[in-house]
Amino acid sequence: MVIKYYVGTSLLYLPFFALAYAGSYFLGLPADGYSILFPVFISIGTLFYLISGFCYFNKFLSYYNISPWIKCFIFGVMTFGTTAFYYVVNAPGWAHICAFALICFLMYHLKKMVTDFHKTSIPAIIAGLSILFFTRPTDITILLIAPFLALNFKNLQETFRRILVEKKTILTGMLLAFIPLACQLGIYKAYTGHFFIWSYKNEGFNFTHPELMKVLFGYAKGFFVYTPICFLSLFGLIPLYKMNRRLFSGIIIYLSLTIYLISSWWCWNYGSTFGPRAFIEHYPVFFFLLALIIQVNGRLLKITLITFSMLLCALNLFQVYQSLCGILDHDFKTNSKGYWNVFLSTQNGYSGKFYRFPVDETEGNIVGRKCWFNDMEKTDSTWLNPTTKSPLNAHSGRFSSEVNKNNCYSIGLRKNLSELRYAKNVVIRVSGWFLVSKKGSGSFFVMCFKSKGDNLNYNTFNLDGYMLNTHKWEYQVFEMYMPKFTKTIENEHAVQAEFYYFNNSPIDCFVDDLKIEFIEFKKMDRVLDLNWNEGIL
Repeated sequence: MVIKYYVGTSLLYLPFFALAYAGSYFLGLPADGYSILFPVFISIGTLFYLISGFCYFNKFLSYYNISPWIKCFIFGVMTFGTTAFYYVVNAPGWAHICAFALICFLMYHLKKMVTDFHKTSIPAIIAGLSILFFTRPTDITILLIAPFLALNFKNLQETFRRILVEKKTILTGMLLAFIPLACQLGIYKAYTGHFFIWSYKNEGFNFTHPELMKVLFGYAKGFFVYTPICFLSLFGLIPLYKMNRRLFSGIIIYLSLTIYLISSWWCWNYGSTFGPRAFIEHYPVFFFLLALIIQVNGRLLKITLITFSMLLCALNLFQVYQSLCGILDHDFKTNSKGYWNVFLSTQNGYSGKFYRFPVDETEGNIVGRKCWFNDMEKTDSTWLNPTTKSPLNAHSGRFSSEVNKNNCYSIGLRKNLSELRYAKNVVIRVSGWFLVSKKGSGSFFVMCFKSKGDNLNYNTFNLDGYMLNTHKWEYQVFEMYMPKFTKTIENEHAVQAEFYYFNNSPIDCFVDDLKIEFIEFKKMDRVLDLNWNEGIL
């Protein structure tokens, strides 16, 4: 096993980790990386890099005579109007805020190099690019902007000439740049015996099919859907074109390549996290454009932009709240219907409840299926928890399965892995009729795989979020892919699948006409899932 992520983030957080380690040691806390001081100091470190990024971005904006009040406003909307807020406050420790600070740092020194040359910027740029590469490799596209920051071609030539003269300074920068490289190669060698490996095994870019529309405008993780203030900033290209056509061209090239690379990654939504996190480090360019719009003369335009920007900040904070409450799906399951169904809603809901896996269900594409159905009318010993059968409420017939704090587990199903269709292109689909007496039950349907009492794969579907109405029977469908287990676990013959409705609240909930299907397809798009490329457990 080798850690697939690069060392840059670890190196940047190392001082804060060290402080947490020392503090834990002196306070008698476990110095294991998990006790209370470690998340505290990583949070402090994330905030530190956000503020550091602002400091260098402030210096960069000064080269374009951006008013101090506009800078303050820009820093405010970058903080509260984008997903950066979530990754500083709610999910600190990711690479993106660090990369954001590095890009701000590089933009400042690249501009300084061509405007008021100073040799200290040379090692800063070389070392900065190195640590950025080992933090987020594709982010070194920021270097594309460098030639366009110069006033003209003559200015660029003169800068290169002055750089080449500073041989000792270049060597210093290269020595600093070697530090993250040495750490990365050392880790690979220690873990695998090889200096060079591709740690993102079975992952990569699909350059011929970039998901441009999904990445920019999709309801699952669309950049301009979840960070609309960045779409507004693109209008800054108009004043930029009038002011500096050279830089206009550079930013167009940079943004085009960056969006293309982000859209080409196999997991175009970048996993189960809130919003389009891959764009965070590129905010400086977008908000440079926004600053240019606000800088344009016109009182009415300024008031309109500021008002609209503040409304978008409020929308972003509200959607962060929805994400934390499980109302907005973190992964890929939000479609247009789901997004607008929970838009500005504080009620329990779930934007992914309308999503269905995109599969061709024509008979020619179905290899086979296994199905179990229980209408709750007869006692069947092959099903779990028959004592929850209740005559109090039913969707069809006379009985349903009632769950509350007295009987937490509904009538459910447990099957050995050998009894199921265990293959790559299998969708597990559970459908049935559910009734939740009132809001706040916290009840959920469970689809899980266990071995010797330990959970191997555990999935819950929150009924409070799925139900459109309470005290009414509603038909619900839950889906998941058949997970892949290692050969060791497969050979244990102890793996079991379990399906049941769980509720430990005093609110009465019911399930009826429960159907559990395992459907195997010849061809199927697994939608951002590499489970069967390599066992995950």
